[in-house]
Amino acid sequence: MKFITNSNDLSKYLDTPIKKNIQIKDISIDSRTIKKDSLFIAINGENFNGNDYVDEAIHKGACLVITDSKKYKTSKNKNIIYVNNSISALKKITSNILKSFDGNVVGITGSNGKTTTTKIIANVLSKSSSTLNNYNNEIGMPLSIFNAKQNSKNLVIEMGAAKPGDIKYLSSILKPNIGVITNIGNSHLEKLKNIKGVLKVKSELVSNIKNGGYLVVPNENKEHLKFWEKIIRGKELITFGTEKNADFYAINIKSSIKKQEFNIISDKYNIDHKIKTSLSGVHNIKNILAAFAVSYLIENSPKLFNQRLEKNTQVRQKQQKWIRGSLLIDDTYNANPESVKKAIDFLSNSNKRKVFIMGDMLELGRYRKKMHADVGQYAKRKKVDVFLGFGELTKYAVSGYGKNGLFFNNENDLKKFIKENIKSGDIVLIKGSRGIKMERFINV
Repeated sequence: MKFITNSNDLSKYLDTPIKKNIQIKDISIDSRTIKKDSLFIAINGENFNGNDYVDEAIHKGACLVITDSKKYKTSKNKNIIYVNNSISALKKITSNILKSFDGNVVGITGSNGKTTTTKIIANVLSKSSSTLNNYNNEIGMPLSIFNAKQNSKNLVIEMGAAKPGDIKYLSSILKPNIGVITNIGNSHLEKLKNIKGVLKVKSELVSNIKNGGYLVVPNENKEHLKFWEKIIRGKELITFGTEKNADFYAINIKSSIKKQEFNIISDKYNIDHKIKTSLSGVHNIKNILAAFAVSYLIENSPKLFNQRLEKNTQVRQKQQKWIRGSLLIDDTYNANPESVKKAIDFLSNSNKRKVFIMGDMLELGRYRKKMHADVGQYAKRKKVDVFLGFGELTKYAVSGYGKNGLFFNNENDLKKFIKENIKSGDIVLIKGSRGIKMERFINV
């Protein structure tokens, strides 16, 4: 049972009179997905204006429509709800839902790892609901909460940021009792300028964590820790990492391309807990540590953590058999310098011929050329055997890599090279920013 199942619920959360006892089976902002008894929320976005599809949505069977188009301000259709601003209405509905929610709210942000960490936390906590798909902005986050099950004890919500103020806005709605910052890295630098800008924006979360709550953060950067300690005020700082000064840290790490095991230690909470997982890669150790910390703070049940860890935890880094029996690691969803280097670390665990097919990393601002070159040099140091670049900026990565590096700006040329040169036994990693759509090279 969801928070909004009928017009009475909607009227309560929107705090406005609405025609009573109308059943709501689905909530959508996309008129293409509207079906009978859907609530359609018309959003005027960057790439579309949902207000243009109000009549179409009603024709398709929408039971109610929220719109901020003045065209409908005086509409006599009682199934059309006029508001001053649809996004503000989303915020109001979501805030009122959360005010009435008496469970735990976990808010997660960071430059890398937030989606995987969100999924792990949601899986290991009992009666939890989490972010739908990649719905982590001012429009998507409310939709995730609208679709949460009403019997949930835990809401686990991811928050994304592309510019200053994004996390402040989202966390002011969410008001979590536990906030998680997975890491601070070079992402969205066109708007956030530098690493300090990223730190500041991700840390907008802190002031909106409820007093008496927790901020869970990595302990890998002393300057970042000092910053968080200064602004924590009324909350407890909990750290995780691979160093022993963290509240939750990993030892005895045994890692391969398909699995890993390690012990989670907490001197603070007197914990020594063995983890065996198919979520491979050092980056996933940190994701698991963050999730374990949150799970312990809420449920204090390490045994249940192990049982639930593998269940339905699907990560974006997918493995599959590929050309001539090679192994493909599909990590095409997105990329920034830190996540690419972590992917290279993962690739370097193999003793097979290692092939990295890289697409441009976008939104890096004036640092873009240097950061691509740095990635190429890093791949060479990590003994990647073949380095293939696609786009415009990866020519700097290929140059940084040197011998056995090839740059392509033509899609068909790269596909032809892949088909002709990938060998049996190769392990191949494909990664790039979302805008480059590197998944086009999977089915060659």
